[in-house]
Amino acid sequence: MSDLSDTPAGMISRLDASLARHGTDAKLRRLTLGPNSLQIPFDCDVKASVLPLKADELVGSIDQAWSRVIISPTLISAAQWPLPIKKGDKIVQNGKVRNVEFVKPIMIQNIAVRFELLVGG
Repeated sequence: MSDLSDTPAGMISRLDASLARHGTDAKLRRLTLGPNSLQIPFDCDVKASVLPLKADELVGSIDQAWSRVIISPTLISAAQWPLPIKKGDKIVQNGKVRNVEFVKPIMIQNIAVRFELLVGG
C-alpha cells in the first residue's frame, strides 16, 4: 500500500488543512466583459496564505505593497473557476482588490498541487 502523503492528493490535503487552520478568507476574481462593455466579476472563495515579500525579493518595481499569496486548487476546482490563473486576475482580501502579476503553479505528476501568486496593489 502506498503512502498517500507523497501523492498529489496527499500534498493538496495537507495544504488544505494548513490553510483551514492558518489561512485567511479571500476571493480569486476574474473580470469578464458583459453587455455594453460592463465588467462582470467571476469570483471564487478561497483560503489563502498572504505573505509579505522578503527584502531580497524587493527589486525593480516590486515594493512592500506586493505579497506572495498561496492558494490550493481544491476550492477553485469545486467552484469550476476557469483555470489557468493568469496575470490580470485579482485577489480580494479584507475588501482590498490586488492584481495578480505572476503565477507559479506547483505541479506534481502533472497535477497542480498549489498556486503561488505574486500580487501587487
